[in-house]
Amino acid sequence: MLYLLLSIISSVVILIIFKVTEKYDIPIIHPIIINYFIASAFGFFNAGLTPADVANIPLNWVWPAAIIGSIFVFTFFLIGLSTRKAGIALTTVASKMSFVFPMFFSILIDDNDHYTHTKLILLIMAIVAVFLTVFKKRRKSIESLFIMLLPAMLFVFLGLADSLIKFSQTFYIKNPNASSTFSFLLFGFSAIWSIVLIFFQKNRATILKPKALISGTLMGLANFGSLYFLINALNELLINNSIVIALNNTGVVLTSVIIALWFFREKVTLLNKIGIMLSIITFFVLMVFL
Repeated sequence: MLYLLLSIISSVVILIIFKVTEKYDIPIIHPIIINYFIASAFGFFNAGLTPADVANIPLNWVWPAAIIGSIFVFTFFLIGLSTRKAGIALTTVASKMSFVFPMFFSILIDDNDHYTHTKLILLIMAIVAVFLTVFKKRRKSIESLFIMLLPAMLFVFLGLADSLIKFSQTFYIKNPNASSTFSFLLFGFSAIWSIVLIFFQKNRATILKPKALISGTLMGLANFGSLYFLINALNELLINNSIVIALNNTGVVLTSVIIALWFFREKVTLLNKIGIMLSIITFFVLMVFL
């Protein structure tokens, strides 16, 4: 249970850092680039790896890490494009609802995660709670089919990445040291893509400014923690991994919304308030059935 709570806290910290960078006018691409290097380096040192160990990492770990690491970078730009073209409402819902993929994927591939009608009802409760909590009415019409596809693509790609994390945990990543190694590998591929991104930056020197370095370092540590602790939580709570995934996502959304209300004075609609209440109920009900 501790790993699950730490994963939720780490994910919420990432969202807080995003809000702080916006407040202090830090170009978000800069801490994101830095964060992948920090997350990968922390995984390397936390696992106590040597160059020889890296050379001997199993090949069946490499392909899912390469795909997930690439998706992480790609979806960042997709989120930006979708927000501008399709609006923040659809983009937020698409990104937050992608957890339905690994949730049901877990039941399909994990022998320890059995289907029950009770579990299905709980998972549907989590889906509805998250949807109502993050839903915002769209303020502009969408005229292009391509623009409509942007949030759909985001939904699918994030769901694919999360499902591959679940796949890797089920078949390969079985202990904390392996979690660190896999995190090093995954974020390492993201860092490689980040090197490419640096060349497209007009003011490359600003990446090394203190604000970008500090926020990027904190984001990297939190990013590592969100993945590392989630994989360990899935390994620790083997019987109901689909419930663990639902708990993790519901907990992140609920905590981040509460922080946004209290500290950032964000406004919520009546539907959002209903979603928050349902999220609280769902969170504690899921814990009972975990």
